[in-house]
Amino acid sequence: MATENLNFNTGPLGENERAIKIIPKTQIVLPEFLAVVAGKKDVLVTTFQQKSVIRLIKSNFPKLIISCSKKLFGKQRVCAISRNKTLAEQTAEYLSLETGEQGKLLGYPMCCVEKHQNFSRKSMGLNSSLITHQASQETKKFNFLTNNLFNFYSRLGKKKENFKLLDKYYHLNEKYFPFPLWNLQFISHTPCKYDCKKSIEIGKDINLLLKKYTPKIEKIIKYTLSKPILFFDTFRLVVFDGKFKKDTLYYKKIIRPYFSLDKLLMDKIRNGNKIIVTDKKIKIFKDNLVILVYKKKNKADGFILNFSEN
Repeated sequence: MATENLNFNTGPLGENERAIKIIPKTQIVLPEFLAVVAGKKDVLVTTFQQKSVIRLIKSNFPKLIISCSKKLFGKQRVCAISRNKTLAEQTAEYLSLETGEQGKLLGYPMCCVEKHQNFSRKSMGLNSSLITHQASQETKKFNFLTNNLFNFYSRLGKKKENFKLLDKYYHLNEKYFPFPLWNLQFISHTPCKYDCKKSIEIGKDINLLLKKYTPKIEKIIKYTLSKPILFFDTFRLVVFDGKFKKDTLYYKKIIRPYFSLDKLLMDKIRNGNKIIVTDKKIKIFKDNLVILVYKKKNKADGFILNFSEN
């Protein structure tokens, strides 16, 4: 990203350019921050480990309000960023609110908020396999703008194992991406389905902002999100360079980001070039030769999400 010759003047254009230069040094998701700066999003929630990062944001964006919760998320401060002081203060305490109120404050589509609220009432709000499978079953045509599968924080819960898996994911992939991995998203919420019209509109706005102000990053994010995925669980999935036709995934190779799967299963996927998934089995082929049959525990134990563009 060439930013050294930019004129960081005041006003919307200068702020967006300034965000591209500064935000990658923080834990803030760049697409979300750009949306707040551009007025496409009212508020965002993030965490800060150091107060110096808060000072960095405030010094470069004096019109933005940063409000932090008294409660910590692990060892980090939960903070909300907005142009509206009241909204920032309310959102900073969102962890104390029930799921529906959280979604409303963060500006998520109500259809998605209500769907996630129903899962939470049944104590299934962190059941990534079930939530993702149901959304996929209700989707007629997948749209890469709604692919939120590399956005983990709202799905981690409090299990230490999940944080270990997140660290492992970063270790496997971060040196291969020219920006922090948490930027791999156009939407920050869990969509009710992957052709949700309101979620697509949010994704379009973010996509256009990135394309205008940092096209290199937009290109990488779009490339990564617009691929077919074999999904098992939050940190067990495979991204393919391939196409999905008539219930069959044809692929040339798997691509990053990589995740940790059973070694035998991953080896066979790497050596294969075709996958057929049914409710009970996953068959991996090398041309017309079956090289592995994986017996599923249930319908949600491995299924295809076809985010590839036709």
